[in-house]
Amino acid sequence: MTLKNCLFILFILGFSIASLAQSERKITRKGNSQYETGNFVDAEIYYKKAIEKNSELLEAEFNLGDALMKQERFDEALEAFDKVSSTTEDLSLKANALHNKGNVLLSQQDLEGALESYEDALRINPKDNETRYNYAYVKKQLEQQQEQEQEQDEENKDENKEDQEQKEDNKDKGDQKNEDSENQDQENSEEKDQDKKDDQQDEGENQEDESKQDQKDKGQTEGEESDEEMKGDKPQPKENKLSPEEAQRLLDALKQEEDKVQEKMKKHKIKGDKVKIEKDW
Repeated sequence: MTLKNCLFILFILGFSIASLAQSERKITRKGNSQYETGNFVDAEIYYKKAIEKNSELLEAEFNLGDALMKQERFDEALEAFDKVSSTTEDLSLKANALHNKGNVLLSQQDLEGALESYEDALRINPKDNETRYNYAYVKKQLEQQQEQEQEQDEENKDENKEDQEQKEDNKDKGDQKNEDSENQDQENSEEKDQDKKDDQQDEGENQEDESKQDQKDKGQTEGEESDEEMKGDKPQPKENKLSPEEAQRLLDALKQEEDKVQEKMKKHKIKGDKVKIEKDW
């Protein structure tokens, strides 16, 4: 192959490559026009066509991420910005991709992830005012969120403490109520046992008194019958007069017997009320 032929082939290849690159960028520019008019779906279509022709066209990839973010397809947008930031050697494009990644994470309420992306962008371009503003905004939001979480934790601790104290108080009241009930049952049982003993004692005394009275009545009856028999069958003896001393002794004996009977009657009839002692604990 002659030198002339080689040069012709190189010229053709160079022209084809230039034409291809021009076609990709032309498609990208069409996508930009659609993006500026707010037609983000058509913009996405043009950007993807450009990337199909040249997968290394990172400008089209970056713009695709923007179009996806406008459609709130955040996960796909993150993939596009991650691809640009991890592969480009253009520091300006890399910083912009990290900035936009932070915006997507902020839209997803991932404050920590957004703050980290803004920090990475500022390391590359510390003079970017927009990135610095976003960084300060997100940092402030995180501080407020942490303060609210701490306050909420304190409130929860206080509520849990109050609930625990209430439970313990209710438990103490329940235990005291059960104890009082048991004490009351015991006192009632003791009172019933005492009443039963008193009734048994009274019944025994009544039976004893009745037995003695029956014996006395029986003695008197037998005496009377004996007197009547003596009167009927035997001549009555002459009435003997008692001396004053004998009469006095007889009166004293009768009086003592009467006092014993009265004392027994009092013991049988009079019964003091039981006093219930209230506990002071």
